[in-house]
Amino acid sequence: MDKKPMSERYIKLSEAELQSGLDRVTHAELMIAQMPRDHGGANTWLLNYGKGTRGVDLRERHGVKFIEQTRCAETTNSKGKDGG
Repeated sequence: MDKKPMSERYIKLSEAELQSGLDRVTHAELMIAQMPRDHGGANTWLLNYGKGTRGVDLRERHGVKFIEQTRCAETTNSKGKDGG
């Protein structure tokens, strides 16, 4: 298990990502854009990890915050015992 703090962990981009300028999240969002808008799995992924307008819209609609440090939506554990 990596003991480094989250802020010191980095994803190493592949040669294709470096060449295209698209990271994994953007690539996934482009693939999801081809799916039906009501696709449950796609919307769940966008809600949790999407950084484009659809992900932002879903989080706003459901009142879910995005945590920049972890680059994903808050979880029930990230809210703490008092819910806030």
